Amino acid sequence: MPKGFKEINVLLAHDTFKALFSSDALKVTQLNAVIALLIKLGIPFDLEFSPGTRRLAAAAELVIYINPSTTLNFTISFEAGATVFGGLI
Repeated sequence: MPKGFKEINVLLAHDTFKALFSSDALKVTQLNAVIALLIKLGIPFDLEFSPGTRRLAAAAELVIYINPSTTLNFTISFEAGATVFGGLI
């Protein structure tokens, strides 16, 4: 089993992380829980936040690094509408 595979499985199976898949607009507290879980499991990630404007919704982009050539990318909307990260949420 590749190094880090167990941690990724734990992350993907966790209820906190499943909220990323099932919610149209994530709450900040849910994002904080995901970040805490990533840190606890020692999984490298980047998080970029856009506060939104009158035209674009507040959103964040979470990039989780699996290995040097594989990442999981999530665009997390905090409200309905288009985001600076692209697409309509």
